[in-house]
Amino acid sequence: MELSVEGLPEAEAYNVFTQVIIPRPIAWVLSDNGEHFGEERWNLAPFSYFNGITSSPAMVMFSIGDGMAEREKDTHRNLRERSQFVIGLASSAQAGQVQATSEELPPGVSEIRKNGIELTDWDWPVPRVTAAPLSMACIARQFTRVGDTLQIVVFAEIIKLWIRPDVGSIDARGRLLIDVAAFDPLARVGKGAYARLTQTFRP
Repeated sequence: MELSVEGLPEAEAYNVFTQVIIPRPIAWVLSDNGEHFGEERWNLAPFSYFNGITSSPAMVMFSIGDGMAEREKDTHRNLRERSQFVIGLASSAQAGQVQATSEELPPGVSEIRKNGIELTDWDWPVPRVTAAPLSMACIARQFTRVGDTLQIVVFAEIIKLWIRPDVGSIDARGRLLIDVAAFDPLARVGKGAYARLTQTFRP
């Protein structure tokens, strides 16, 4: 069949592309609501329009759908005010928590507190999700509005990584080697569904 997507309303286009662009990695973004929020300080939200874009400097991008939320999302506001944040990469065992943190909550209400997610401090102003196998310390460098929509693309520089010991090692040539089976990364597909890698291969 042929399906025209030109001129589709944003929600309908989202329904199409989240089903055909699969699987997608998920940026589990932990940002800072500000010290004045006290125990509600940390905001956590998943974004699956996400990928790496450059290696030098190491940068990623993800997009935030303010329009579909009908308001400026907390993540967008936080990163404009405090550019340092953390991207966690979840394992398939964390699918329930990732889904739970996608809920739209009132501004300043923490997904961390509501869902009982544990955080760990490290050498970065923003903590990391303890159970995530891999975390990226990032700085938001650029915000680009896409066309006439309220979709915001965030370009972020990766400053350093935290990798769980069973997931990452250094090979004989001094290069990072990721054990994909131990990582068991969570991926996004359409209609509220997730996927996991069951097999890797080299052609």
